[in-house]
Amino acid sequence: MNKLICRLSILLFLISSLVANGLAQDSENLGTLTLDQCISIAQDQSAVANAARYALIASRWQYESYQADLLPSLSLSGDAPNYNKSIFSNVLDNGQVTFSSRTQSEASAMVTVNQNILPTGGRLSLSSGITRLGIFEGENTYLWQSTPMVLGLSQPIFQFNRLKWRNRTEPLQYEIAQKEFAQEMEDIAGTVTERFFDVYLAKINLENARLNVTRNDSVYQISQGRYKVGSIAENELLQTELALRNAESALTSAKIEYERALNEFKILLGYPTSATLELKEPEELPKILVDVAKARQMALNNNSESLNYQLNEIQADRNLAQAKSEAGFGATLNVNYGLNQTSSTFSELYKSPQNRQFVTLGFDVPIFNWGKQTAQVNAARNQQREVANSIQFQRRQFLQQVDYTVSQFMQLRGQALLAAKADTIAQRRYQVAQNRYMIGKIDITNLFIAQNEKDSARQAYIRALRNFWTGWYELRQLTLYNFKENKPITYDL
Repeated sequence: MNKLICRLSILLFLISSLVANGLAQDSENLGTLTLDQCISIAQDQSAVANAARYALIASRWQYESYQADLLPSLSLSGDAPNYNKSIFSNVLDNGQVTFSSRTQSEASAMVTVNQNILPTGGRLSLSSGITRLGIFEGENTYLWQSTPMVLGLSQPIFQFNRLKWRNRTEPLQYEIAQKEFAQEMEDIAGTVTERFFDVYLAKINLENARLNVTRNDSVYQISQGRYKVGSIAENELLQTELALRNAESALTSAKIEYERALNEFKILLGYPTSATLELKEPEELPKILVDVAKARQMALNNNSESLNYQLNEIQADRNLAQAKSEAGFGATLNVNYGLNQTSSTFSELYKSPQNRQFVTLGFDVPIFNWGKQTAQVNAARNQQREVANSIQFQRRQFLQQVDYTVSQFMQLRGQALLAAKADTIAQRRYQVAQNRYMIGKIDITNLFIAQNEKDSARQAYIRALRNFWTGWYELRQLTLYNFKENKPITYDL
């Protein structure tokens, strides 16, 4: 009985393992995918896409950190109860020096609310604290000090306002990060498109190689019959046999190339090489009209490189402003007003608090430093001019790139249509040549010429499709605008 139960358990385990393996294999069958589906998969789960997302998330947290600097902050500071026992010197009224011992402890806590002032670069604070002093000499004595409220202002005067400049650069840097993420997604789309057509071309080459083997084998069999009856020379027979062997060798190479391209494409999509998938034939070419002036404007508004021009100009202006402020008069005004009180009992600590107020004005005036500040100002001013001229040149190059990309894209559709027509003609010509060879109207050389032209025409058509779609995604990446649907291109995390 126990042996029967054991055998049944083993059988059930084997059946469950087979079922699990079958389900695992089914889960790796991706079916037939279109180009758009492949792009969506890569943008969703590929390693490159995930890295781009993490980069954007880091930029978003950095921007939120800056925004937090504009809001009030709450902090708690103080000292935990400490203990101090020491001997110190004491001078009496008659000039005699004596030594006394002191044993005490002190603890304090303060709550402070700070608010940065964006227009002026100053800081406003509101604080409240308490301190307890313990003296241990014979009978323990405790003294209390309270600061119910202190309102303070620290205001730099004629100094560089870092917060104001950050208010100009931080939002722009975050916008650049968003545009870079969108461009990275479009770059992934372009890469997937290139690899998609690489796989599709390898598949077409494999199909052509198989067809060529079949047809060349038929031609060889016919040539053998004709040679036997003496209608063709041995040279032509050998030529057909050589063509068959070359076709068989090309088939082997085509299989290897197809597997290589397909496995690389699976890895790009984020799947293991064991997954199975087929690629659907690309859709018909859409007719997309692109206005050069609009493409220019979209590129200037959306492209991260164009936004970086603005950021570089702002940073150059900031450096000049900082150099000027550090070269001149600078001061800091500190104003505090509040209430405080002391008491030997905690219950009397907050009764009738006394005013506490002070004003300080610190200043820094450079008098003589061998022209260091003047040199720094001149350096910053010339760097600003350098940036302005470089950006002017780079912006012209950028717009030239936009013009060229649009002009090239507008020609790619026509080239693809011509390649499609040439492919149709070449396929038809080969069929005619094959039929004419069968009836002895043309020699084997013309047949092989027609066959090679057929294969070349099909490859040229696939490459023309590849150029069109990669050109389309290059245009999208450059302008971050979908001219097919007339709307900006954005991506969410």
